[in-house]
Amino acid sequence: TPRYPVFYRSEDGGKTWSEPIPMVAPHSLFGFNMLMDVAIRTSSGRIVVPFYVSMGKGGTGPDDNPLPIAGKLVHNQFVHTTGHFFDPSFAGAIVCYSDDDGRTWQTNSDGMLFILNDWNANFASVNEPTVTEVTPGRLLMFYRTGMGRLFQSWSTDDGESWTRPRPTCLAACTTPAQLRTLPNGHLLCVWNQTSEQEVQLGLNRTRLSSAISRDGG
Repeated sequence: TPRYPVFYRSEDGGKTWSEPIPMVAPHSLFGFNMLMDVAIRTSSGRIVVPFYVSMGKGGTGPDDNPLPIAGKLVHNQFVHTTGHFFDPSFAGAIVCYSDDDGRTWQTNSDGMLFILNDWNANFASVNEPTVTEVTPGRLLMFYRTGMGRLFQSWSTDDGESWTRPRPTCLAACTTPAQLRTLPNGHLLCVWNQTSEQEVQLGLNRTRLSSAISRDGG
């Protein structure tokens, strides 16, 4: 069954809701997913929602474990360190936006966003994006990655197009962040920070951290 995002509208304060409004065309090859609480309304009135699209084998075969194990190396031995199971897949980000309060939707003009490690077609995934408006029309998006850092993209046209994901200075394990613009204009990021020593100890999703940017990210 195709998985795709839909939007519901209420004209009576949430008592009743509209029929689902597709945000993208249904697609059977991959599923759309999103981190919770990431939709924003920018100063122009536009609704911006970041998604990630995952593509993978799906299911299990004769050479697969019933549940792929997420874990770490501890004393040079791989051990199961979390109850979070997932099927290894490739993922990229897509941004949907609406200028009519969710009645119709468009996607970012530059296609799926993912990490380009080098021009020899060496790619890496991004997922669970979170976005905030830094100044009118200028948006910043952070991504979860497996690269040891949070990555970021910028938009200068209110979410219609984005720069290629690049690393931030924030060391991170493979977990999502939440990014917000505070009332005073500073940016707040809350995420799981991981040091080299913590990685060597096999720690996973352990240290909740926060950082403030006072210069627009």
